[in-house]
Amino acid sequence: MASTIYTYTIVRIPPRGFEGAPYCVAVVDTDGQLETARVSGYVDGLAVNVGDPLDRLEQPDEFGALYAFQPE
Repeated sequence: MASTIYTYTIVRIPPRGFEGAPYCVAVVDTDGQLETARVSGYVDGLAVNVGDPLDRLEQPDEFGALYAFQPE
């Protein structure tokens, strides 16, 4: 199953209870199914683009991310 970024935002000032800023929250397209999820591996300055491929994590990471950026 291919997963890609449909759209995204970078959260720099998170609401109370959400740690690890800055982080990426994306609408992820998985073969036509859209879901909103936190994406692991964002660091300031990382180029993020619509259509970027993502890997689905076997388990959520420490911040609850379900997807991760694919290494370049």
